[in-house]
Amino acid sequence: MPSTKRPTVLAPFPSAEHLAKGTPYKVKDGDNWWSIASANRVDVAELINFNFKTSNTDEINWYLREKVGCRLETPDHDNYRFGSADVPGTIYIPKVAPPPCPNDFSKSFEIELKEALRTKHQSVDVASRFFTTVGAVGRTGRFISTISDTKYWFAKLYEITTGFEISAARDYKQPGFVLHFIPIFYNMYNRALDAWDAGGAGVSPLWRLHFMNTGRPDNDSILGWSSGIMTSLITGVTAHIRGDMGQALETAYHSFASKYCLDPPPPFDTYKEDFFAMGTVFNQARMAAMSLVASLGPIPEAGVKIGDSLGAGLDVNQVNQWRAEAWADAKRRLGQ
Repeated sequence: MPSTKRPTVLAPFPSAEHLAKGTPYKVKDGDNWWSIASANRVDVAELINFNFKTSNTDEINWYLREKVGCRLETPDHDNYRFGSADVPGTIYIPKVAPPPCPNDFSKSFEIELKEALRTKHQSVDVASRFFTTVGAVGRTGRFISTISDTKYWFAKLYEITTGFEISAARDYKQPGFVLHFIPIFYNMYNRALDAWDAGGAGVSPLWRLHFMNTGRPDNDSILGWSSGIMTSLITGVTAHIRGDMGQALETAYHSFASKYCLDPPPPFDTYKEDFFAMGTVFNQARMAAMSLVASLGPIPEAGVKIGDSLGAGLDVNQVNQWRAEAWADAKRRLGQ
């Protein structure tokens, strides 16, 4: 029969400390101090001391019999052991402090800025895949720039937009999240482009429409040339915002909270004001892209007028409506 000794200083069980700093655990057949400690990532001696404030074996046996209700004995009959029939059969697991977060939320702007700038460089590289400089000199004395594929125009618009977003980030209330969203959203476009180049497997219908309707530009016709640009821009913007943005927002919300150990994470609408403020960036990027159209056209004299007409074709109000729909979609996905 186990040896027991009533403690000289009786520790209350359960105590206020158990209730505040511990989690109740109902013991069951097969449990022992070591298995419970291992399962909960605590030291076995710490677990016993948290419950009974003693390391004396006889006193521990007394608490097990009198406070936990243990009646079963170990095979050597020296100690009490846990069982499913113990009444009340409850011990307390000390709450383990979570490990420190590997990323400091107070430095989220600096951390995310580095990632966003990498995306900016990536966007430059992607756009340059569709742009070449041939060895001929034009009337201005510069090498003639050549667009080899009208995919360039959406890729370039995206590059310009990314630059404006990074420049404006400091003005937002949640700049870390704004910057965190940039690479997640851009990578969805880049993955679609890579998948198309690899044969098209898994490319969404909206992106397929963009890629199928872009290609070698028509440099012999002003109408054909301008039509190619507009097709690239409209189909690219449509595919990315209508097809990708809701999912990208959902992903960014989860990954940002996980990266900075935000538990519980803030409501999704915490980032809403910044997200809709970002809509003004698109209009800035659109105007900058149209200036580029004017400088790269086959007939410089007509370039400005063509750029203006193309800019009018990118309906900012429509884009903002799609962004609102994407936000609502992400919120639905998140169940908020």
